[in-house]
Amino acid sequence: MANVVVTGIAGCIGSWIARHLLEEGHRVIGIDVAQDLPNARLLGIQGDFELHRIDVTDSEAFSATLRDAQPDGIIHLASLLMPKCKENPMLCVDVNVKSFMTVLESARELGSNVAYASSAWVLNAPEGDRMVTEADPTDPQSLYGVFKMVNEGMSQTYARDFGVKSNGLRPYIVYGPGREVGLTADINLALLAASRGQPYRIGFGGTVALHHASDVAKLFIKLALSPVAGGKVYNVRGTVEPMAEVVNTIERVTGTSGLLEAADNSLPIAANLSDAALQKDYGPFDYLSLEEGFGQTLGVYRQAGVLE
Repeated sequence: MANVVVTGIAGCIGSWIARHLLEEGHRVIGIDVAQDLPNARLLGIQGDFELHRIDVTDSEAFSATLRDAQPDGIIHLASLLMPKCKENPMLCVDVNVKSFMTVLESARELGSNVAYASSAWVLNAPEGDRMVTEADPTDPQSLYGVFKMVNEGMSQTYARDFGVKSNGLRPYIVYGPGREVGLTADINLALLAASRGQPYRIGFGGTVALHHASDVAKLFIKLALSPVAGGKVYNVRGTVEPMAEVVNTIERVTGTSGLLEAADNSLPIAANLSDAALQKDYGPFDYLSLEEGFGQTLGVYRQAGVLE
């Protein structure tokens, strides 16, 4: 059994990480400022893990909690999403950058492994349909992406200079039960709307990469508990499809037609991501297909009574 700290545990991915860790028999120590845990309820794990309601910008309290937990692994997800970073850059620096410094310093002291959330938002969209690897230069088009890029540099430096086994993932669009907040939550919201027979307009189009939250959670656990090295960051590929096919798949799964539409504009980030490095170090890893992922998502919502 491992001791694993999960920051941002109230979020969609954090709750899935907790669920999978608990299924594997590990001790889960959650950190979040949220007063309510709807995603934990949705996944049926509320009350099954330790919860510390701590602001990760309070470095003293955060460090003390990590020290008390003596974690084998720290999975750091606590973050403000892109709209909040644009609205309040100074607060975003505190949450998205300074808190990660606390994680790295604590890991250095305690000998803990670290898995952290970077993002495909560190990458600009290339010309054409060229596949993007981790060797491609970062070129973020938002403050959110800039701060994630800084985290990648911090992780690499702590690995090189101090031997901290800190590794990150670059998800693109995460969907699944509980993913209802943020710019790219539109995929999940469109799925829910269609299942209720309601229209929905997705705010972006183009080609996208989609990953079910359960898959991303399993990858974070691999990085935290069985790191092959330190200072690496990995693209996550998932399913890469044009938005028209995403809409078609939602319609097939929900048995609907004509309820959904999508904007023409593409997101300013690369979608055709190579996960060869991830597969080499942690594979083989099979992602859920869109039909499987959408079906599982609706099943969880129905079981929880959210959908009739």
